[in-house]
Amino acid sequence: MKDEIKVLSQIDKTSYVNLCKSILDLEQNIFFVGIINNHGRLVDFVKKQNKMTQSLESMDLDMICMQARLYMSMQSDHDENLGRFGHCITEREKTTMLTIPTIYGTVLVISSNEIDSKELIQKIFQVTDNSCFAQILNPC
Repeated sequence: MKDEIKVLSQIDKTSYVNLCKSILDLEQNIFFVGIINNHGRLVDFVKKQNKMTQSLESMDLDMICMQARLYMSMQSDHDENLGRFGHCITEREKTTMLTIPTIYGTVLVISSNEIDSKELIQKIFQVTDNSCFAQILNPC
C-alpha cells in the first residue's frame, strides 16, 4: 500500500510539472506558471530565468498564491446569482497575471503585458483539457 501511495505521488508531481511546462511553452513572454491547491499553497511551478522571476522571492510568491486563491474563493460566493467564476486577468504596470480555476487546482500565470490575455486563456484551457494529467484523474 505504501508503495502505491509513493508511486501515485510521483505521478502527480510529474504531471503537475508537465502541465506547467506545457503552459509555459505556449508563449515566449510567459515568465511563470504555477498550480495552487485549495489551501492557497503552490503545488508546483516552472519559471524562466529572468529579472522578473528573480524578484519573486519565495515569500512574495507564497503571498501571491494565497491572495489568488482567496480571491477565487470569494468570487465563488456569487456563483449562484452571477454565474460560475471563469478566470481573472490582473494587469499591472510590468506584468499580467492570469488566475484560472481548473480541475487540477488554480493555474497562476505571470507574463509580460504584450500577451493577448483572452487568447492565452483559451490556449490554457486547451492544454488543461488535453493534458496527460487528465488521464490520471479520469482514466479511460
